[in-house]
Amino acid sequence: MSLTVAASLWSTPKDRLDSEARRLAAGGLRRWHWDVSDGVLAAPGGFDVGTVERLTRLTGLPGEAHLMVTDPLLQVDAWAPSCDRIIVHVEATGWAESVDRIRSLGRQPGVAISPGTPLGALTGVPSDVAILVMSIVPGHAGSTFIPTTLERLRALADGRDLGVDGGVTLDHARACASNGATWVVSGSALCSCAEPSAWLAAASGTAQTSPGAG
Repeated sequence: MSLTVAASLWSTPKDRLDSEARRLAAGGLRRWHWDVSDGVLAAPGGFDVGTVERLTRLTGLPGEAHLMVTDPLLQVDAWAPSCDRIIVHVEATGWAESVDRIRSLGRQPGVAISPGTPLGALTGVPSDVAILVMSIVPGHAGSTFIPTTLERLRALADGRDLGVDGGVTLDHARACASNGATWVVSGSALCSCAEPSAWLAAASGTAQTSPGAG
């Protein structure tokens, strides 16, 4: 199965969001990753519902909301209309209740885990819930991919949807796929490449030849 790539526009200047969204969509992107931060669980930044709805209409692409907030249950309902998957953090208050609420809204739930959190914190996460392994400290876009992420992936690979988010270059995307990931989130590496179509094809495993590993 090919790897799915979801694009993050966290680091894209606001006045370039529309043009960059169009460029990636034209290059073959099939999915968005929308970060939301309360400035407590993660560094300040991210997107609001209105902006996501506008960019979704602009590109016609589905997306997932990544709620890097301390009390996600307060925000789940607002994101359900515009996102088919909603991800909350295992470090957050009431994450299990949030997962139940996401499911009741007809959306796929996901649980993210930060680099410093032991994998044991995921005990009890239902097998139908996607897991997003953070490969940088949440909210620190542009940081370097943490190598031990691959070990964490191998330990979690059990047939469920398993994603990686943070500092993912083309080489990292391939390594993640080899270690059990079914999807990756890329922001800086994907947005900075000159030919997103080639980058996306190489990352997903559908390219005949590979571009550079940026």
